[in-house]
Order: sequence, then C-alpha cells, then structure tokens
Amino acid sequence: MLYAYRAGDVDQPDNRALRAAYALGVPLVYFVATRPGWYHPVYPCYVTADDPPARRVLVTPGVMVGPMDEPEPVPVVDSVERRYRVRELLIRVHQARFRGLVLPAYRDRCTICRLREVRLLDAAHIVGDVEEHGVASISNGLSLCTIHHRAFDQNLVGISPDYEVHVSAGLLEDDDGPMLDLLKGFHSKPILLPKRTQWRPDHEKLAERFGRFQAAA
Repeated sequence: MLYAYRAGDVDQPDNRALRAAYALGVPLVYFVATRPGWYHPVYPCYVTADDPPARRVLVTPGVMVGPMDEPEPVPVVDSVERRYRVRELLIRVHQARFRGLVLPAYRDRCTICRLREVRLLDAAHIVGDVEEHGVASISNGLSLCTIHHRAFDQNLVGISPDYEVHVSAGLLEDDDGPMLDLLKGFHSKPILLPKRTQWRPDHEKLAERFGRFQAAA
C-alpha cells in the first residue's frame, strides 16, 4: 500500500516516525477503514520503501513468525517439534472493506440462520475471489456465520438462484446429533435478503455456484 506522509514539514514527528520504521525495519499495524468508526487491522506490516520527494512510503504486509499465544517459553511434552519457515503470502487487503459492505447490507445477520453476532459473521464470495469475475461487490457476497460459511465453501450447503437453502444429500441422510439437525433444519428455507434490490445476490453467479454444489453432491 502506498501511504502518504502527513501534511506539513517532511521532518515533522509523525513523518520522522514513519521513516524511522523504514530505517529500523520495525513492524507496524495498518488499519483499513471498513465503514464509519470500524477498522480492520493488518499486521505485521513493514515500511519497505521511502520516497521523500513524492512524500510517501510503501507499506508491505508481512507474516507472524513463532508462537504468538505463549508470553513465555513453556515445556513441550508429547508434542511434535515446532518448526517455522518464511514464505510469501498473498493477503486480501480488500476483504475487510468487502465485509464492511456486505454485512450492513444484510443488517448484520447470517443470511441462512439470522445470527446477529457480528464477531461470528463473515462476508462470503459467491464466485470465488481468485476467479476473474469474482468481484468484491455486495451482489457477489453473502453474510454468513462462521459455520454456514465453512459449509458453503465445502459445498455442504448451497443457495439456489431462487434464494433457497439446500443442504447436501449426504448431510440430510446423516444422523449426528442436534448440531447437524439444526443445520438440516434450514433445508428448503429462504435466505434473508438485503432490502435494496441492487444488493441482492446476482442470479447468474448464484446459478454458477449452485451448479458446483450440485456437482459436488
């Protein structure tokens, strides 16, 4: 991401701090605005280039290295050896903005089960982000809770072009307790739709994705 210096003197405190981060190679947190008052942190990030004449720096996402959930070393018993390697990652910086558009369109609810807990909601692509026509638009998105997002990605749950939930035949035939029964209970039920027509899931994209669901089933 190209990040501009703060207005004013090139050597004012904020700009000196930004340039020092480049010189020292220290990690930063980059906040992406998703909607008014909401920000998504991208970390760690590094200033990988400094261009004073253009008054901007280049901020590049990095990766976390090492166990971050242990404040102090602890003995490891009956465990595999922990090994790490550095690798290049492609990070979808736009995903936070996409989520900030899709969730409000669905009134911060899961389109299948109507769950309202925002911390458990994801913005799912109908046509995948890696595909050329998998644009990050509201009409190519669905607000799904974590469980239904995973089920949708794994073709265990599909949504037809007429906005109806379909549970895979394998799950419908399975008997594995109340959680599965709850999932099966949404079979043939309509999804929650955005109020604005232009925000509703694109019929062609739903048909394409539903075809994959049927093929997997």
